[in-house]
Amino acid sequence: MKLSYILRYFLGIVFIYASIDKIHYPDKFLKILVNYRLVPDIFLNPIAIILPWLELLIGISLITGIFLEAGILWANILLIIFFTALFIDFLRGININCGCFNLDTNPTARYSMLWYLIRDLFLILISIYLLYDMFKKWREKDESPYHR
Repeated sequence: MKLSYILRYFLGIVFIYASIDKIHYPDKFLKILVNYRLVPDIFLNPIAIILPWLELLIGISLITGIFLEAGILWANILLIIFFTALFIDFLRGININCGCFNLDTNPTARYSMLWYLIRDLFLILISIYLLYDMFKKWREKDESPYHR
């Protein structure tokens, strides 16, 4: 099996798994978003509702191949945003639960921000590889919008 398929399925499962608790418990996810202290309050509710569904759609896209290019592009965008948000809070000395797979909102718990950053960097590398592979296939088939 080709590496890109394995990575697509893996990343798709990660996105679907990450979306499940957020979809079921948007109130807990909202509390985690508030802890980041990066987004104005007016945007928090829409993000808490829309983001998990976007993650689910990305995961489905990566696994099924339906709207694959959009799924890969959105995976890259979201992972870079997630990494950036974590990195900013890491630099600010804010130690929070990232809310990626666990909606624990215990304010006294200690979380490993460095682990979150390493994990997200690993996922970004996978998504960048998928993006590279997608552009490579476009070039080979001369279907890229840049070659018309």
